Amino acid sequence: MLNGQTYYHGAIRKTIVAFGRLFSDIKIARQDNDGNVAQVVQVPLAYAPKEKWLVRIDSDPNLTNNVYVSLPRLSFEIIGYHYDASRKTNKMNKIVCKDMTNTANPNAKSVFSPAPYNIDINLYVLTKTQEDATQIIEQILPIFNPEYTLSVNALPDMEIVQDVPVILNSITAEDNYDGSFQERRFVSHTLAFTVKTNIYGPVTENGVILTTTANMSVPGRKYTATAPDVNGPVTENWEAQF
Repeated sequence: MLNGQTYYHGAIRKTIVAFGRLFSDIKIARQDNDGNVAQVVQVPLAYAPKEKWLVRIDSDPNLTNNVYVSLPRLSFEIIGYHYDASRKTNKMNKIVCKDMTNTANPNAKSVFSPAPYNIDINLYVLTKTQEDATQIIEQILPIFNPEYTLSVNALPDMEIVQDVPVILNSITAEDNYDGSFQERRFVSHTLAFTVKTNIYGPVTENGVILTTTANMSVPGRKYTATAPDVNGPVTENWEAQF
């Protein structure tokens, strides 16, 4: 390792899980001819690229593929990482945490300032109709105006809970309605997000400083001072040797 230590806090994994949790309970309503709600369908969510589902849809010309029957679907994937210099702090700063309830172990844990990174994530909405797509999109857009802040328990041992902004950057739509009769129609929306998170280094444990000794004198030098009398002239001279 670069610093001779092996560590893993799961910061990226926790961030991705928290991101997916935002979209894990989206439902759409199907109506009958009278306008009454006939069915409520929960949209399944998975971590997978969009092309994976499209290949499975197109590879079933007899319309018997279970994936197509289960549309609509949501999927998301990580596109990339990039350093966020605008959130940089002094890398030599330390975050210190001591468990005051543990009197048997007075040591304190510390970690250097985290590295700020942005994670680019794409969320894909795959449906059979535009009506299903608009129902899903309208449940997402009002939440991001243009961002939503998550709370992630980054380092439980040090009681560090960080706020993670999730920013919606853009939305693109695709509808293959102009294909042949033998081709399946599907509606695809791609939502591009940026997640601002922090990556922490190794946690170190140090003893707590209980006493200090300060020597503020110059060796071999004599200091002379007078003590004035508030009611008259100087009444005492004293000399101190440090």
